[in-house]
Amino acid sequence: MMRACHLLPIALLAGCAATPEQFTEDEVARAAKVKAYSASSIAPVHEVIGPVRSNSCDSGSFERYQGTQGEAIWLLKLQAARLGGDLVVDYRCRTRTLDPISRCLESKRCEGQAAVRD
Repeated sequence: MMRACHLLPIALLAGCAATPEQFTEDEVARAAKVKAYSASSIAPVHEVIGPVRSNSCDSGSFERYQGTQGEAIWLLKLQAARLGGDLVVDYRCRTRTLDPISRCLESKRCEGQAAVRD
């Protein structure tokens, strides 16, 4: 089971994504088809529809784990699907340690753009 930030009001201020459980079955199915292109890769011709951000982290729960880039990218895809996109473009990820706002010991944060193919 994937985890993300659990304190949603604080998490929104910190730029954290919603948890995977907060997406519908339809959004999850559409997200599985979303393609992601990092900032260093060439994406197909597209139109940007909005920014997406995610945070995969150990949120201080009893089940400690390090955030993963794969989970953070999956959260970007879920958000892109929610916005009606079929691509995530120009994404960048970084590792953050000891994040007091989201209560993460270590997190993987990603930012990018949701887009649709032209």
